[in-house]
Amino acid sequence: MVRSDAIEVVSIRRTAAPTSRPADVIATLDRIIHYVEYVVHNPSSEIPMHPFDSVLSAMQLKSSLFVRMHARAPWAMSFDSGGQARLVVIARGRGWFTQDGSPPVVVQAGDCLIIKQGIMGILGDRPDREAVPCRQIADHVTGHAVSFGGDGEACEFFSTLFSFDHAAGEPLAALLPDVVHVAMPGAQAGRMVSILEQIGAEEAQESLGGSYVVGRLLDVLFIQAIRTWATSEGNMPEGWLAGLTHRQLAGTLHRIHADLAHPWTLEQLARDAGMSRSTFAVLFKSVVGVPPLTYIATWRIYRAKLVLIAGHSIADAAAQTGYGTDIALSRAFKAATGMAPGQWRRARQAGDRRGPDRDGAAALSRASGTI
Repeated sequence: MVRSDAIEVVSIRRTAAPTSRPADVIATLDRIIHYVEYVVHNPSSEIPMHPFDSVLSAMQLKSSLFVRMHARAPWAMSFDSGGQARLVVIARGRGWFTQDGSPPVVVQAGDCLIIKQGIMGILGDRPDREAVPCRQIADHVTGHAVSFGGDGEACEFFSTLFSFDHAAGEPLAALLPDVVHVAMPGAQAGRMVSILEQIGAEEAQESLGGSYVVGRLLDVLFIQAIRTWATSEGNMPEGWLAGLTHRQLAGTLHRIHADLAHPWTLEQLARDAGMSRSTFAVLFKSVVGVPPLTYIATWRIYRAKLVLIAGHSIADAAAQTGYGTDIALSRAFKAATGMAPGQWRRARQAGDRRGPDRDGAAALSRASGTI
């Protein structure tokens, strides 16, 4: 079991000031010694990852098609990503993105669009253009540039499809709208375009290790876009990311995620956050969207899914999520997903693991307060 105080130790070592009082120094040394003793006796233990990092790692992002587009007015391209999501980055010029039921949005150099799987939209020089399907223009041309349209004003953009394990991506998918529009600051926009050009070069050259390099560069692009979107004023929805960036709740949430199997109580959590139970419960729900123990239960089911995906037994999943027995986990798992753990795993194996897991995403959405 990973200790929940690992994060605290890292924070202490990073922030301890030379002007600390003797009592503070002694207390800090005691905690460091305690942690070192734990690591010595538990060599397989690790400092827990940030929850956002662990979700991204489990998602296993993969790029499947990368194209550089040179468009000149008049032009319009329709997107239908099917079972994959799409990332679009505008490198030069401007355009309009339209989607049924939503007002047109101007996109310009440095802007990014993350379009969820199954979502249709149109990108063009004007919102009223008749669109040509994307695959009709750029099918089977990964790593190359494609020119299309007329001879008017130019717009250059990059488009890449990417897939991921949807069960592993449930927590993030639950927070994102169907289309994420990210307006990048100037310096960040330049870095995004440079990364995309490197991806294009790797795709075209087919060098040794190229697929691995592309995967890591895609991770960077995706993370940077999500990070910029989430930290932009007014974008951060209530949910786990909001809690992890909240001054009064972040530390407690980190400890929850570091040790989901711990038998957390409302009293423990409130004490950890330095609040009364009632104050903590109200603040937690207002920021995260659900009561603390509901939040923990939802993330335990998510963690159980990851354990099952990795090929471990239901008993292992129960032990790692605090349920103790496979019977207890099965009861909670079925209440959350409508299926017993074994049935869920068989259904996943029979289907496409990179297809949408709508029941799981809906559960995480409810746990984030977004439904």
